[in-house]
Amino acid sequence: MKIAIVAAEIAPWAKAGGLADVISALPSAMRQCGAQPSVIVPGYRSLMDALTLEPVGPPMEVQIGNQTDAFTVMRAEVNGVPLYLIDNPAYFGREGVYGDRGTPYPDNFRRYLFFGRAAALAVAALIQPDVVHAHDWHAAMTPIVMRADPALRGLFSNTLSIFTVHNLAFQGIFDAGDFGLLNLDPAYFSVDFLEFWGRINLMKGAAVLADGISTVSPTYAREIAADAELGFGLEGVFRSRGDRFTGILNGADYSEWDPMGDPMIAHCYGASDPSPKRMCVRALRAELGLPQDESRPLIGMITRLTPQKGTDLLMNAMEAIMKLDLQMVILGSGDPAAEDFFQHAADQYSDRLRIKLGFDHGLAHRIQAGSDMFLMPSRFEPCGLTQMYALRYGTAPIVRATGGLRDTIVEFDPKTGEGNGFVFEEYRAEALFEAIVRALELFQNSDGWRRLKANGFAADFSWAYAARQYLDWFERLRRVRAGQRA
Repeated sequence: MKIAIVAAEIAPWAKAGGLADVISALPSAMRQCGAQPSVIVPGYRSLMDALTLEPVGPPMEVQIGNQTDAFTVMRAEVNGVPLYLIDNPAYFGREGVYGDRGTPYPDNFRRYLFFGRAAALAVAALIQPDVVHAHDWHAAMTPIVMRADPALRGLFSNTLSIFTVHNLAFQGIFDAGDFGLLNLDPAYFSVDFLEFWGRINLMKGAAVLADGISTVSPTYAREIAADAELGFGLEGVFRSRGDRFTGILNGADYSEWDPMGDPMIAHCYGASDPSPKRMCVRALRAELGLPQDESRPLIGMITRLTPQKGTDLLMNAMEAIMKLDLQMVILGSGDPAAEDFFQHAADQYSDRLRIKLGFDHGLAHRIQAGSDMFLMPSRFEPCGLTQMYALRYGTAPIVRATGGLRDTIVEFDPKTGEGNGFVFEEYRAEALFEAIVRALELFQNSDGWRRLKANGFAADFSWAYAARQYLDWFERLRRVRAGQRA
């Protein structure tokens, strides 16, 4: 099965969130399952500078409104998987992926309209796949034009189109006056297709027009189809797709995130000998300038500082948390007000709190290895990957029961020894605080803590299982589509 994966991010070169990790790992897992995947991403400067590339095929062009935009397709190979870059320096020759310093580029609508159309054209010309698998709103234009553009529809008559929602909070919503840039029949600006409360919604268009739609965990799929708040206005669309809509849990890329061979941490360790983890904790404390105190657990958090990730909850609970006998490090960036709050808190609680603004890939690894607990108090979490990494590093997750966090983390029961973390249900500062207290209490119970870590080490959320689920689902949908055409 030939699969063309279309997305706006790929780790480690073009990363704004977990999508990049998925696009880095899923194709390799599909390849190991016998599929033939390719990846199509924008030709960002970071990728163009880092990879050995060769042009493939002649220059091409697409129409965005009345403007003709040319592009070249550049090809590389990463871990045995072909990687195609849509090269247009005017759109993608910039420092950032979606923006600079937290401010989105003002032409993102045009950038990703162009990318989606260009990707569709390149896929048809160079790959001729059985399946096109597009991810999030930045790639939504690809499945839209596969079915809605008469010039492209015939090229994909035998191709299955799949659209995966990673984060429904970002849907690609733009002004109705810009619909002409899509170069589609005006009939598609209707409530049945791309119209959404008088505006254009690219994610909705892809969710309606793709042959199948998925999201990144079973719980999140149920949540966004049933809950108006979590569905962000598209819950009816998801319900209407019936068995064409599913949730498949993302996997963890253990080729990178494994303390047994992680070159970025102070000492390697694993389930057979977890004792060097204590040296990683000491090394992280030294790096951060925190006091060396083995009696106090170190809590790590790697996040975007946004309400979705529960930073408002943490801000409300911070004063109470800082009265507990613990230390904490936060790595992330986001809302300026949240950055200022945590920077001020780190100054106020200098003996127990560190904030590192921005993203540091190596430090992220060292936080996973050097923390005793890992905090994810998300308001909603489509899947989450860092809690899976934490389990592999013997670091106990403290999470809110939502989305993929509910699917992966189970409250530890000291009586039975079952469970792999600490879970709170209600989105309240008090519930977060109580979960941290439960974690601290177990930390003082060496036998219970050792069992909890062993359960974490034993968890397996590898990409192989997720890839097999995707491929089986694709095959079922291909049979359905073939039957409809017959």
